[in-house]
Amino acid sequence: MPIIRVSQKGQLVIPAYLRRKYGIQAPGRAVIVENDGKIVIAPVPSDPVGEGRGMLKAEKRLAETHDAYKREEGELEEIHEHNLP
Repeated sequence: MPIIRVSQKGQLVIPAYLRRKYGIQAPGRAVIVENDGKIVIAPVPSDPVGEGRGMLKAEKRLAETHDAYKREEGELEEIHEHNLP
Protein backbone atom coordinates (compact mmCIF):
# COMPACT_ATOMS: atom_id res chain seq x y z
CA MET A 1 0.00 0.00 0.00
CA PRO A 2 1.66 3.22 -1.15
CA ILE A 3 1.86 6.18 1.21
CA ILE A 4 1.28 9.52 -0.45
CA ARG A 5 1.84 13.07 0.71
CA VAL A 6 -0.79 15.75 0.89
CA SER A 7 0.41 19.26 0.05
CA GLN A 8 -0.45 22.33 2.10
CA LYS A 9 -3.10 23.11 -0.53
CA GLY A 10 -4.68 19.69 0.07
CA GLN A 11 -3.40 18.28 -3.21
CA LEU A 12 -2.24 14.70 -3.50
CA VAL A 13 -0.60 12.66 -6.22
CA ILE A 14 -2.15 9.36 -7.23
CA PRO A 15 0.64 6.92 -8.12
CA ALA A 16 1.09 6.43 -11.87
CA TYR A 17 0.38 2.69 -11.83
CA LEU A 18 -3.02 3.33 -10.18
CA ARG A 19 -3.85 6.14 -12.62
CA ARG A 20 -3.09 3.77 -15.51
CA LYS A 21 -4.99 0.87 -13.95
CA TYR A 22 -8.15 2.92 -13.36
CA GLY A 23 -7.94 5.18 -16.41
CA ILE A 24 -7.40 8.45 -14.59
CA GLN A 25 -5.76 10.78 -17.07
CA ALA A 26 -3.83 13.95 -16.33
CA PRO A 27 -5.08 16.51 -16.83
CA GLY A 28 -8.41 14.96 -16.08
CA ARG A 29 -11.12 14.67 -13.53
CA ALA A 30 -11.95 12.27 -10.74
CA VAL A 31 -14.75 12.07 -8.23
CA ILE A 32 -14.13 11.65 -4.51
CA VAL A 33 -16.75 10.24 -2.14
CA GLU A 34 -16.89 8.98 1.40
CA ASN A 35 -17.98 5.35 1.79
CA ASP A 36 -18.15 3.61 5.16
CA GLY A 37 -15.61 5.96 6.70
CA LYS A 38 -13.20 5.66 3.75
CA ILE A 39 -12.35 8.06 0.96
CA VAL A 40 -12.91 6.61 -2.51
CA ILE A 41 -11.50 8.21 -5.67
CA ALA A 42 -12.92 7.15 -9.02
CA PRO A 43 -12.30 8.35 -12.58
CA VAL A 44 -14.87 10.55 -14.30
CA PRO A 45 -15.31 9.44 -17.91
CA SER A 46 -14.24 12.01 -20.48
CA ASP A 47 -17.65 11.59 -22.15
CA PRO A 48 -20.14 10.58 -19.44
CA VAL A 49 -23.06 10.53 -21.89
CA GLY A 50 -21.16 8.29 -24.28
CA GLU A 51 -19.97 6.06 -21.46
CA GLY A 52 -23.53 5.60 -20.21
CA ARG A 53 -24.98 4.91 -23.66
CA GLY A 54 -26.56 1.47 -23.80
CA MET A 55 -26.60 1.11 -20.02
CA LEU A 56 -30.39 1.08 -19.85
CA LYS A 57 -31.32 -1.14 -22.76
CA ALA A 58 -35.06 -1.45 -23.28
CA GLU A 59 -36.91 -4.33 -24.87
CA LYS A 60 -38.70 -1.94 -27.24
CA ARG A 61 -37.80 1.38 -28.77
CA LEU A 62 -39.22 4.42 -26.99
CA ALA A 63 -41.39 5.29 -29.99
CA GLU A 64 -43.03 1.85 -29.88
CA THR A 65 -43.66 2.12 -26.15
CA HIS A 66 -45.10 5.62 -26.59
CA ASP A 67 -47.40 4.51 -29.42
CA ALA A 68 -48.71 1.60 -27.33
CA TYR A 69 -49.31 3.96 -24.42
CA LYS A 70 -51.24 6.40 -26.61
CA ARG A 71 -53.40 3.58 -28.04
CA GLU A 72 -54.21 2.32 -24.56
CA GLU A 73 -54.98 5.85 -23.40
CA GLY A 74 -57.38 6.33 -26.33
CA GLU A 75 -59.15 3.06 -25.59
CA LEU A 76 -59.57 4.02 -21.93
CA GLU A 77 -60.99 7.42 -22.92
CA GLU A 78 -63.53 5.73 -25.22
CA ILE A 79 -64.61 3.38 -22.42
CA HIS A 80 -64.94 6.32 -20.06
CA GLU A 81 -67.01 8.35 -22.57
CA HIS A 82 -69.41 5.42 -23.11
CA ASN A 83 -69.92 5.11 -19.36
CA LEU A 84 -70.84 8.79 -18.88
CA PRO A 85 -74.55 9.56 -18.32
